[in-house]
Amino acid sequence: MALPLPDDAVADVLRRLPPRGLAAARCVCKPWRDLVDGRALLRPRLLPRSAHGVLINYIDHGRPHLFSRPSSSSPSSAAAIGGEIIDGNLTFLPNDGDRDWWCVLDHCDGLLLCGIEWGSQLCACNPATRRWATLPAARQGPSRYAAAYLAFDPAASPDYEVLLIPNLPEKPSPPVPNQPRRRRRRRRRQDELAGPFCLHMLFSPLDAADESDLDGDVDVDDDDDDDEVATPAASSVDDDQYKLMEWPPSLYLLEVFSSRSGRWEERAFVREGEKVTTVEDMMPLGYPYRGPRRGYSVYHHGSLYAHCRGAFVTRYSLANGKYQVIETPINMANYKWEKPYLGKSEMGVLFGMIHGGQLSVWILQESAGQMGWILTYQHDLRPFAKEVSSLRYNGNLTTGSWTVEENSTGMHGNRDTLSAEDFEWDSDNDDFLAVEVRNEEYDDDCEHFDILGFHPYKEVVFLDQSFKTIAFHLNSSKIQYLGYSRPKCYYRNYTNGIYESFVYTPCMIGELHGVIGQSSS
Repeated sequence: MALPLPDDAVADVLRRLPPRGLAAARCVCKPWRDLVDGRALLRPRLLPRSAHGVLINYIDHGRPHLFSRPSSSSPSSAAAIGGEIIDGNLTFLPNDGDRDWWCVLDHCDGLLLCGIEWGSQLCACNPATRRWATLPAARQGPSRYAAAYLAFDPAASPDYEVLLIPNLPEKPSPPVPNQPRRRRRRRRRQDELAGPFCLHMLFSPLDAADESDLDGDVDVDDDDDDDEVATPAASSVDDDQYKLMEWPPSLYLLEVFSSRSGRWEERAFVREGEKVTTVEDMMPLGYPYRGPRRGYSVYHHGSLYAHCRGAFVTRYSLANGKYQVIETPINMANYKWEKPYLGKSEMGVLFGMIHGGQLSVWILQESAGQMGWILTYQHDLRPFAKEVSSLRYNGNLTTGSWTVEENSTGMHGNRDTLSAEDFEWDSDNDDFLAVEVRNEEYDDDCEHFDILGFHPYKEVVFLDQSFKTIAFHLNSSKIQYLGYSRPKCYYRNYTNGIYESFVYTPCMIGELHGVIGQSSS
């Protein structure tokens, strides 16, 4: 009778298998599964360590598309070498005719959060494993007052969380006219009227104690226009008062969905730090139709950083239930028509913006518990913009190494076979454009760039100029033309443009650890 091999010997054999073989071996028996999981033999090989492309939401277009370098591998060769197939158009998601208008709301380490049926329903999915799950309805779904953000770290856990973060308090509706009824109200005392503006007075209906207060109860007949007074919950709020309200509150109650429990729960976050803001500070700054409709977020070292398009970034620590308000590196009130981008690289959390052809990139640093932005890169992009705008070929834009996944209908895209050699964009060998930067005056009216996202593992930023897409290397100031990111199926209109964009990093963990609860099969 042969003696069982020691765990070290078995682990040494298993780690030599390709990912698909190791996944199969993991299912042989419980001891092998415990060995693979306990020593994390499989997880490092399935973690997102590459930028495969950019997921783009287009204005007035029913579906997002993946803009990436197409693979040269075939499905048969992919199966032979352990490759996977990435469905860049997410055609595996449910489509029953009523769900044909949706977008990507957030991306985090290979997992996507999508809004379907005009954003009224949330769905989490993994394009690399083609698995998905519809989230149950939250008490208050995403709206113009709230946005959903994703927190997922496959290196720590296969579970994910979704935070529904109000970027503004909902303003009470004005009273409904011509509905007379007799009711009692408590007359406001003079010291209350002269006191500081209070959120509670506006958003809390009168309770029983208020109605029974003998200190000035009066009868009010709604038929009498002179005496008609609505309850605070239904009253119309003066715009100036609304803007001066403290926001976010010191105790921030957020709805949080956990894939581990499968349900939403209310979670309290306590503000730390002395920074106090108002509704006016946090209000969206009137971005043009080019978007983004929502802000961007970054999940980094157990904290979620969210920029809700205002003058501040909020940082939520999921471990200790605290949050912090961080000013943006520049006063965004002075740049209402720009498209800032909150992202991350190996350096940490980044904030980028292009104004007047000048690219500025800041990195967030923490010192003695205080958060501050450090200007790390600053480049004049105008000579590069001039060069890119001149790219033409036979009346059409020059073909690049990246393309948009689609077919003639735009509803069902090609499935990109992902092999080991196709996993990473070859940023060192793709063609560079030779741009001669001279000491001359450039036309400020020429087409400028917008930021599509930061490469998470290289000092590269992806830029767009009317769908002409480039990679700009921050250290060397060199650019690579990637291709034309406008889908052929995109109906041509004057509103054509890009809303949000997310640099996509494939992750295979969801297929094995049940990150997503359902699949298309």
